[in-house]
Amino acid sequence: MMKKITNFLYQTFLIAGGSFLCALGIKSLIMPHDLLSQGLTGLSLLIYYRGTPFSISTIYLLINIPVFVLGWWFVSRRFIFYSLWGMVIYATALSVVNIKINVSDPMLAVMIGGALNGLGVALILRSYGSSGGSEILCVVMNKLFSITVGTGAILINIAVLVPAALLFSVEKVFYTLVFVFVSGMFTNKIFHGMAKRRTAVIVSSQWAAIANALREQKIGVTFLKGQGSFLAEERMLLYSVLVARSVPALKRIVTEVDPAAFISIMEAADVTGVEVGNQPHW
Repeated sequence: MMKKITNFLYQTFLIAGGSFLCALGIKSLIMPHDLLSQGLTGLSLLIYYRGTPFSISTIYLLINIPVFVLGWWFVSRRFIFYSLWGMVIYATALSVVNIKINVSDPMLAVMIGGALNGLGVALILRSYGSSGGSEILCVVMNKLFSITVGTGAILINIAVLVPAALLFSVEKVFYTLVFVFVSGMFTNKIFHGMAKRRTAVIVSSQWAAIANALREQKIGVTFLKGQGSFLAEERMLLYSVLVARSVPALKRIVTEVDPAAFISIMEAADVTGVEVGNQPHW
């Protein structure tokens, strides 16, 4: 029971911290210049600027209803639960965050705001949920089409900004696109950088000793039978999927056991079916 409570508090911390950063970027840097932001927050601002009597947080909650209906069919129930919780936290942050940051240059404002927003989104998506909105749509696209979260966000935001191009000046639309690009770039670098994985193929006559040494360091190994084309000798290959930061340790372990071992390291674009390192919990 205590473990569940601790885990819930940790997830809440990630969501709350990310929501605060996102709200800080929007309220302190974007809204003072009457600019738009990304995703459904941007859509909420678009509606808000048109003179609606509702607050930004209320509009955000209302337009999230169909998004959660879609998410119910494609993502886990746990993700939906934490996303509902995250949406409430984010909407609250939009209401209570009123920190003034004096940045007179709109370009500098969107650069800093985009960085804060991208960091916040990446932090939220490292939790079991999201803040609702475009994050859920990005996760659905990631699961269905293997599109990265940051790239998915850029695609969604371009679609959201189409009506904005008809209602706002070219300058404001341009600044908003810069905000979207910077935010998506930070989300990609931080979120996917934390979960980046590599595959390693090892060929060695000391394969058993190498496998044992790797297992002692919590690096999993799969045995594959292979045959060399030159001498037609059968060999046992070691195949491993590991986080990028563990690659130096793998090389060191292998070369200590067999300095003549062949090691091939490749980037793993996507890993499904087993948890390897710091993966998302969708």
